[in-house]
Amino acid sequence: MVHTKFRFQRPIKVIFRDLDGMRHVNHAVYLTYCEAARNEYWIEITGIRNVDEYDFVLAELTARYLAPAQLGDELLVSCGVTELRRSSFLMGHEIYRADTGERIFEMTSAQVMFDYEAGKSIPIPEQRRKQVEEYEGRSLSAV
Repeated sequence: MVHTKFRFQRPIKVIFRDLDGMRHVNHAVYLTYCEAARNEYWIEITGIRNVDEYDFVLAELTARYLAPAQLGDELLVSCGVTELRRSSFLMGHEIYRADTGERIFEMTSAQVMFDYEAGKSIPIPEQRRKQVEEYEGRSLSAV
């Protein structure tokens, strides 16, 4: 198993549709890999099972591409919440080659808790704070 700084990990195998004209994984696909991991992370810690139960939106991200991934590569996507704010939370994401442990991509993202019916952001509910901090094993509140 690859050593990552995040507890949550999801394997992904690069398939043909992930490639671009340069014959490596297209830059946007890395974001999709991270989205899949982020959603599975949220399901695991909150117990959400239906898309209509989702309670956040992606607000911002910053990505760094460190090395290309190729067709057939076995990758490991890891992620975790790094900070809880009033109505938003920050996450880190990393992608590694499963066979060598080489980190090939990293991303930070900001998510905002969102009331879809009201169409506006809301403070992070105490239940969500507790679920995240219990899973991560530490306090994540911004000072």
